Amino acid sequence: MKYRFNDRVLFDVDAGTLGPSDFSDDPISLSNPTKRLLLLLINHYGEPISREVIFKKVWDDYGMISSNNNLNQCVSKLRRVIKVMGIDDEVIVTVPKLGFMLHQEILLESTQEDNETFTRLHLPLMLAETPYTEMETTLAMEEIVEIDDEAEAEKDAGQEKEPPPVETVTPPASKKRSRWGIIAALAGVVFVLGVGITMYTTNSVARQEVFLGKAGSCKVFMSTSTTAGIPSPSLNKDLLAYVEQKKAECLANEYLMVVRSNQVRSYISGIHRMFFVRCTILREHKIEFCSGMESDNSPLLQ
Repeated sequence: MKYRFNDRVLFDVDAGTLGPSDFSDDPISLSNPTKRLLLLLINHYGEPISREVIFKKVWDDYGMISSNNNLNQCVSKLRRVIKVMGIDDEVIVTVPKLGFMLHQEILLESTQEDNETFTRLHLPLMLAETPYTEMETTLAMEEIVEIDDEAEAEKDAGQEKEPPPVETVTPPASKKRSRWGIIAALAGVVFVLGVGITMYTTNSVARQEVFLGKAGSCKVFMSTSTTAGIPSPSLNKDLLAYVEQKKAECLANEYLMVVRSNQVRSYISGIHRMFFVRCTILREHKIEFCSGMESDNSPLLQ
């Protein structure tokens, strides 16, 4: 089945397309709900159809979700396509407080697949005798009558309409919570970045190893930060003397390391601690293992 509007727009039901009747341009494909909506309006040509009926016939009966938004989108697309095809008149009319209808002044014709002769579809007798402008006037008059009835009822009861109270618009609690949540998240990010920068600047100080000398069979090195600098000659001499006093013995692949740290400090202000460790070199793996004292009673470097 095919339908033609004002001799210009052709609606092919089977193909689900809208196009110019003179085939001057390619037809436009319609979605299934849009096609069913147009066909429903055609079957009720000139008759207003409520939104509830449209929801049921176009969406609900086919297991689809109906909504005012979906209906408005379909109507908007049909109006836009029909206008592009050359019909400036309003084909689909909005009926206030009801739904939609095909304008009764639109020329609507139909034909079968095997018959290219179009036959004009006629409006129902009652609607054909009643111009559409009169229908709009009737709806408007009904609204005016309703308003007048309400005004009379209020007048009879001796009540005057009071102006609506002015309400202070306050943001919803959910928006307040979301705003505080964003502020807290930003504060957390700033805090984490501050901690990270502090740790990086304090822990990433370059270190260097300084050869202090030899005590017994052990070579003695000091690991210190570059900011602490090279130990003074007097400190160097005292450290070697301390190792000599402990009578340290080292193998060929071992050496002693004095670790000087400016981060681990004594509870006494101005005093830094130093740690003695023995390091073993595993050259095949390019690794050095270092170990320190287990207790105050054990030998320092054994």
